[in-house]
Amino acid sequence: MADYGLKVWDSAGTLILDLTDTIARLRYSGEVAAGVDGSIVLSDINGKSTVEIGVALEDKKLPHFVSRSGTTISWTAKSNPFFDSSNSVVLVFLYT
Repeated sequence: MADYGLKVWDSAGTLILDLTDTIARLRYSGEVAAGVDGSIVLSDINGKSTVEIGVALEDKKLPHFVSRSGTTISWTAKSNPFFDSSNSVVLVFLYT
């Protein structure tokens, strides 16, 4: 067993992410415009673990919310009364 890494369990005690023996690689990156929702299908991620991240490209603005359903990665623009939506970079990391 490795002396380093990351393990995450859900509320039922089921191990849902174990990074003690896997590495991540960048599978997808793309810039999306503020206020625009979208999605992409990545068929090669079927049955594999991923992490999806939205990174704001503008100061004091909100990044896109990024989610996964099956092999579809979706991003949704976020804003509220205090912060506008930002241009964002969508990153998808694939654990191999």
